[in-house]
Amino acid sequence: MRGRGNGAERRSKIQALAVRGATAGERGAAEAALERTKALAQKKRLTSDTCRTLTATGIYWSDDVPGFALRIAKGGTKTFVLRYRADSRESQITIGRYGADWTFGAARDHAKELRRKIAAGRDLAGERQDRRDAPTVSDLIARYKTEHLPALAASTHGDQRTMLREIEKRLGKHTKVAEVDTASVAAMHRAIGESIGRNAVPREARANRILSVCSAMFRIAMKQRAGEARPWRDPHVGNPAKGIKKFHEEHRDRFFGPGELAAIRTALDDYPGVAADVVRMCMLTGCRPKEAMHAKWAEFEHPGFWLKPASQTKQRRPHRIPLNAAALAVIQKRRKLRSKFDGGYVFPSADKTGKPLATLHHVWTHVRAETGIGKARIYDLRHSFASVGAAAGMGLPTIGKMLGHSSARTTERYAHLADDVLRQATELIGNAIAGSDDGADAQP
Repeated sequence: MRGRGNGAERRSKIQALAVRGATAGERGAAEAALERTKALAQKKRLTSDTCRTLTATGIYWSDDVPGFALRIAKGGTKTFVLRYRADSRESQITIGRYGADWTFGAARDHAKELRRKIAAGRDLAGERQDRRDAPTVSDLIARYKTEHLPALAASTHGDQRTMLREIEKRLGKHTKVAEVDTASVAAMHRAIGESIGRNAVPREARANRILSVCSAMFRIAMKQRAGEARPWRDPHVGNPAKGIKKFHEEHRDRFFGPGELAAIRTALDDYPGVAADVVRMCMLTGCRPKEAMHAKWAEFEHPGFWLKPASQTKQRRPHRIPLNAAALAVIQKRRKLRSKFDGGYVFPSADKTGKPLATLHHVWTHVRAETGIGKARIYDLRHSFASVGAAAGMGLPTIGKMLGHSSARTTERYAHLADDVLRQATELIGNAIAGSDDGADAQP
């Protein structure tokens, strides 16, 4: 055992200290040191019995497993440890507490196994430290906000942060990035999709959006940052959000007919305040609600036009659209009501904080109650804008340009014709066919 030295000489010095009139603290320390010296002098192997009977503060070494010891703290807690040398430096691994977690036999067998791994060249303490220092899901979310979020439209940032909070809650903020597996992400996706959201609507679409955000997060984790020895997640292990089948989504192609649009206008007239004007702007321009809520006066400097900056559009490109007379009337109304507290926003918050309007839930709840349009969304006004244009004979390229689409395929989802327009079309075709001379002059 280590630290045995000349036992008789040490005992003599400690006994002299104890009887020479030292303070109570000095005598206590001397007596504790004497007890440790006696235990060492007994030359007993570290056994189950000695682990149970030893009480003095100190470290008691095994004589059959190099570096294996029992450490007794001042409070009496007994802990098994293993010390070793790796790369010319001494390291220590804490195995666990005696009694509560480990018996002597189990701790010694574990120490032997650790010694075999050390002999094979592994630095176990270093590996444990690396794991403690490894980035967590919370760290990755912070990195996503720094590296990826600024590239998205500012109008999406609030929703993105909400989804990130749900990911952190579901996967665990302290979970290591390298330890997140596909099963955990799939369970999160399934749990969100099977839950019930506002208005008793299943959240399949929301689950799919969150899965996409999660996938983008782990793509970032597999990219090595400057100054780091390796990426946060091994690219060979892969993205845990990949390969998970998304929920099927039924596109809600709801659009309002002329009578419903008139009823919505009437309901808005009965609802005073800036929120009603935002909804009017959505009706008259087909813009996304967030684009209107975050619109600034600088975007209306060119008379008759709305120049949406790239930071506010989904496509991350400037979008310039002409404004019709009704939309210009809304802007003019807001200009007359402009306040020095608006922060430059066309539709500012009513609390004079210089921030934009934060929600439209209250005004839309009023509209739905007054019009009987059921669970229709504010976003359905955008659908309706496109469908009115399609019914008037406008082509998809024109509609797509007004809506700011970069793909004609996207525009097709909005270009719905009302039933009465389809009925008129089929009547025209049927009358033309029925009016022919029994098809005698019809072309093949």
